[in-house]
Amino acid sequence: MQTPEAIQWSECLARERPGRRVLLAVVIVALAVAAGMAAQEWFVGALAAVGLAAVTAEGWAGCRCSMDAQGIARIGPFKRRQLPWTMVEAFTVANEGVTLARVSGRGAISFHLPGIAEVDRVRVLPGWRAWHAWWMASRAPMETSEHG
Repeated sequence: MQTPEAIQWSECLARERPGRRVLLAVVIVALAVAAGMAAQEWFVGALAAVGLAAVTAEGWAGCRCSMDAQGIARIGPFKRRQLPWTMVEAFTVANEGVTLARVSGRGAISFHLPGIAEVDRVRVLPGWRAWHAWWMASRAPMETSEHG
């Protein structure tokens, strides 16, 4: 089976609901203020704000994603996750997105359809399905037949 065409897209879970960004910002500020007040030190609050913003960055700032012949990649503002096809143990495509799990069981990389712009979904979803079919075919045991 021929390798599918590489696909790239951006994902931001707060794209369809901008209110989530505002709510997340309010929660981060509230927790940072609470941490600063508890420690009686503004620097602790600032560190808490930076830490919470970094941990949640993919949700509010988004990330760039790709699937190509080498594997998959999810590149966020502070974190880059890559997974070569040889390390993929499970690959599921569902209505809400795609999940690829590692052979070692050390986690998975997920892509969420609601985080992808509506105009990009038209090409990304068929791309996921093409890569899934290619991956399934590459895992199928090679059948040998002797013609004589």
